[in-house]
Amino acid sequence: MVTILKLHFKDSLGKDRYIKIAKPKKGLDKETVQKAMQLMVSAHLMQSEGADMLAIPLGAKYVTTTEESVYSDKD
Repeated sequence: MVTILKLHFKDSLGKDRYIKIAKPKKGLDKETVQKAMQLMVSAHLMQSEGADMLAIPLGAKYVTTTEESVYSDKD
């Protein structure tokens, strides 16, 4: 199983934007994640054509997936 932390933002144009964190620390609480997301917004980390890609933090969730190989030349 693979677990990621998926961060959800709105950009300054109103579009949904997501950042996926590989191998996140488990058990992060709401306050910790909100603070980190707000720091990302305040730092203007991502911009495109004058628009902030991370303008409003909306939420975060852990997503766990299971992979099952059907075919691979490497087997």
